[in-house]
Amino acid sequence: MPLDTDPGAFVADVPDVHLSADLGPVGTGNERMVLLGGYRTALEAFGATLPPGALHIAEEHGSAFHSPLQRHITDFLAPTLDAITFKNPRVPVHSCMERKTLTTGEEIRDLFRRNPTDPVSVPHMIGGLEDAGTELGLVLGPAAFGTFQNADFPVVHVESPDHVFEAMTAVYDFGIDLPPVEPVATASEAVAR
Repeated sequence: MPLDTDPGAFVADVPDVHLSADLGPVGTGNERMVLLGGYRTALEAFGATLPPGALHIAEEHGSAFHSPLQRHITDFLAPTLDAITFKNPRVPVHSCMERKTLTTGEEIRDLFRRNPTDPVSVPHMIGGLEDAGTELGLVLGPAAFGTFQNADFPVVHVESPDHVFEAMTAVYDFGIDLPPVEPVATASEAVAR
């Protein structure tokens, strides 16, 4: 889709098709890649209205990630999320849903509640990290890695334990000074206090 097209408006009037992720600019930077979720028949019908090759339907996925079709997951997780004590993060957490730094435990809980059903945005997440002065990004786990290539900071993909060495080497290679880590009290130290 053209970069200046609102990703949410793109499918707002399409029944059973939902924006799942805005992956940001691709190619020459004049186009935007989005991930859509929906029923396969609805996706196929929508794809027929687009230029050939504009929509690729992944055969290997049977889930509509980050869409209202995952409401059953949100409902299933609700009691567990309600029972967990979420503490305020010690390290800044940047939302993948809006350009925002999450500073409270309740904001983290809300992110977990919304993640299955609400669309995510790589541009919002990268923008928040850039606002914070991020020096190096680590993408943990499988991801459409190319979507992170437009960040103003270097990004290392850590998809398996074998890549951890590469990530630590990148920290050294880019001359990044890591902040000191506060020691965590052991169980016996905590009891003694």
